[in-house]
Amino acid sequence: MLSIQTNVSAISAQKNLGASSESLSTSMERLSSGFRINRAADDAAGLAVSEKMKAQIGGLNQASRNAQDGISMIQTAEGALNEVQSMMQRMRDLAVQAASDTNSQTERQDIDLELQQLRAEINNISLRTKFNGQALLNGSLTSQQAGTAWDTNMSELLAGQGLAGDTTGSTSVVKINVAGSAAAVGYNVSSDTTANTVVLTQVDTSGTATGLTQAIVANIMTAGSSQTLDFSSFGVKLTIASGQGVAVADILASFDATSAYAIDVQTGSGAAILQTGANAGETTTVSFVDTRLASASDADMDALNDALDAYSTAAAGTDSAAAQTAAGDLITALDNALTSISMSRAVLGAAQNRLQHTIASLGTTSQNLSAANSRIRDVDVATESSSMAKNQVLEQAGVAVLAQANQLPQLALKLLA
Repeated sequence: MLSIQTNVSAISAQKNLGASSESLSTSMERLSSGFRINRAADDAAGLAVSEKMKAQIGGLNQASRNAQDGISMIQTAEGALNEVQSMMQRMRDLAVQAASDTNSQTERQDIDLELQQLRAEINNISLRTKFNGQALLNGSLTSQQAGTAWDTNMSELLAGQGLAGDTTGSTSVVKINVAGSAAAVGYNVSSDTTANTVVLTQVDTSGTATGLTQAIVANIMTAGSSQTLDFSSFGVKLTIASGQGVAVADILASFDATSAYAIDVQTGSGAAILQTGANAGETTTVSFVDTRLASASDADMDALNDALDAYSTAAAGTDSAAAQTAAGDLITALDNALTSISMSRAVLGAAQNRLQHTIASLGTTSQNLSAANSRIRDVDVATESSSMAKNQVLEQAGVAVLAQANQLPQLALKLLA
């Protein structure tokens, strides 16, 4: 039917031209973005699957980086253990030398001087060896100052309770750092007014003193100043900030016996838990040895410490036979400690190899998931370019046909002529 009011052919041409234009626009969007799915409307189910895969791929890649950081942590600890073992080897040489009667008590005392220096350095390495601020060789990777029943006064002190001599209450302990401390121990804080020192005394979980103490000389504080009392033997630091000037006597009075300030250190695992998977619970645990002498967590190191004390006492005496016996006991203790350190290094080496395999596995899984996600989400350029070429032709044809359809109503005028 020839009609002026309704051009059915033009309407049909417009509909098909619109569809061709929309398809062409979609093809251009896909080719320019590189994705087949740019919005949920493109493929709702495919988008949901792709987003899950993206989350897994991101988790796998981060887990791989975690494992690589774990290897770096292990290498840090293993390098320190190598030095500890070297010092123990030197200790053993000295113990063998001391066990011989070719040495007098004077020489044995000289040997003890080096042994004590080596012991001090082993303890220092145990406290200083850290990765990202976390101590590795003191048996406590997660120790923190805790507000428990032990800690009734320190919580107030941290909250800003003023020290003696500061009427404004603006001088207080503002930070307690126990990152280098052993786990499951406590410390009582007191003062010695004669020596002008703040004293830290170690106690066990029952509150009984272990006999280990360290004193730090307190300094006068001017307004706006701070000082850190570094109890390096225990890995504990107390930072005091002053809002107004206070004298040394005032600082000491704040830590006197009646104050009963205490620090409780939470139990640490002595192990690092590495997130080596994309999902919760996919972890790898790496254990680190406690190399501190007089350590409650490692019997061999504790026994070595006792043997060193026994030799030092015997060497300082006049009984040559007792010194020789103590040197022999020291050799035995060193053999046991060396075996313990060797086993710990072997554990770390095995963990490092395991993490390397973990990294390889994570990389393979991430690669396969990335390929699967690509097949779902990425555009097939060859197919889409062919579709774009087809839609371009259809659009051009649609424009041409619409132009012809728009001419049809003109024919009706000829019938009226």
